Amino acid sequence: MENSYSIEDLIEMLEDIIHDATRVPFGKRSMVDVDKISDIVSDMRMALPMEIQQAQTVVSDKNNIISEAKREAESIIRKAEQRRAELIEENDVMKEARRRATEIISSAQNRCTDLRTSTNDFADKMLLRVEELLSNDLNNLRLLRSSIIGANNNIQSSAPSMNQPLEKPGE
Repeated sequence: MENSYSIEDLIEMLEDIIHDATRVPFGKRSMVDVDKISDIVSDMRMALPMEIQQAQTVVSDKNNIISEAKREAESIIRKAEQRRAELIEENDVMKEARRRATEIISSAQNRCTDLRTSTNDFADKMLLRVEELLSNDLNNLRLLRSSIIGANNNIQSSAPSMNQPLEKPGE
C-alpha cells in the first residue's frame, strides 16, 4: 500500500474492511483480513507525523504573523513618536500631536491585539482539528485492536485444547 493517503482516507479504508468483513455464522463476530489492516495501520503511522508537522507549521506561521505584527506596531509607534517630536514646538500643535500620537499608538495596539487574537484563534482551531483527528484515530485504533483481540480470543476458545482428550465416536 503506498503512503499517499490521508489519515481520513486510511480510516475510511479500515471502516470499509470492517463493514465488508465476512460474518461468522451464529455469532456477532466477523473475519477481517489482518494483513490489509496491518498495512493500513502502518500507513497511518507514517501519515501521522505529516499531520503533526502541518500543525507545527501552523504554529510557526502564527508566531511569524505575531512577530510581523509586533514589528509593524513598533514601526507605527516610532513614526508616531517622530511626528510628535516635530510638532512639539507650538502649544496648539503639541496638543494635536499628543492626541494624534495616542490615537496612532492605540490603533497600532488594537491592530496588534486583533492580529494576535485572530492568529491565536486560527492556530487553536487548527490544533483542535488535529487533536480531534488524532483522538478519533486513536479511538478507531483501540476499537480495531479490541476487535482483533476479540477475534483471536474467539478463535482460541473455539479451537480444541491440546490437553483435552478427543471424544471417541459414540460417546
